[in-house]
Amino acid sequence: MLKKYKIYLFFILLLLIPSCRKESNYVKAFEYYHSLRPTRALILLENSNIAKEIYLQGEIYLNLNDPRRALKSFDRLINTDPRWKAKTLKKLLQAGNKAAEKGKDFTAVTIYLKILEFEPDFDMEEKNILMGNWFFDSRDYEQSIDYYIKGMKYKSLDSDLRLKLAQCYINTDDLVSAYDVLKEATKELSSWRLRYWLGKTSFKLAEKRIKEGNYDSAELYLKELITLGMPKVLIDDTYFLLGDIKLSQEEYTVAAGYYNKVLELNKFAKPKIRREAEEALEIIKNMEDNP
Repeated sequence: MLKKYKIYLFFILLLLIPSCRKESNYVKAFEYYHSLRPTRALILLENSNIAKEIYLQGEIYLNLNDPRRALKSFDRLINTDPRWKAKTLKKLLQAGNKAAEKGKDFTAVTIYLKILEFEPDFDMEEKNILMGNWFFDSRDYEQSIDYYIKGMKYKSLDSDLRLKLAQCYINTDDLVSAYDVLKEATKELSSWRLRYWLGKTSFKLAEKRIKEGNYDSAELYLKELITLGMPKVLIDDTYFLLGDIKLSQEEYTVAAGYYNKVLELNKFAKPKIRREAEEALEIIKNMEDNP
């Protein structure tokens, strides 16, 4: 009977030995890590399939400023045991924020993207703006738009954010959305840059509407620029286009008024636009003389 118990005890010890060895690896790796010997810790943790050891491995890589290997570890951790996702997201957010504070935008964005890969609905709050700026500088305007819109919930009165969002729309040829963003922003914020870009966008929309034959809409956008008074370099062009619209509608007196405004703005110069305005006035005079 005693022999039988010894056999059972032997098998129980055999089962416990691997567990003790694994627990010992974690403890030793933890000690190495906190005694500033991370390389030794990583050697012990290499190829481990134990969740807490993989987590420790990722944490060590983060502290060694090796986000690529850290994210690889955390990726393996989530695949091994999804129950660690919440703790992992918290750790990654802390690491991303720390990188952002140090101006390491590439590292921060890389970490934030991994967070969103793990949890697509994760709220990055104001960090959405940093993400938007990163993709803006990379000329990935579609992605910038998504992040800027999310970031506006936290910084709705940021004029730079509104302007960059509008520029993203302009660069994706969505002039109407750009106009809407700028128009709304100028109602809430006092910024000459917002007014400048609203005027510039209004002019582009007017040109587009003229090509489409939608002169009423074009006229509204052109008058918007005149009301804003900027960009100043486009004001004479604006009056000239208004003159062309009214000339096409056979409103000769109104058209002449706009062309004369072009001459007034170019009183001491003889640029091409002045010559064209004079020619248009001559056409109007001939039409009025020969109805």
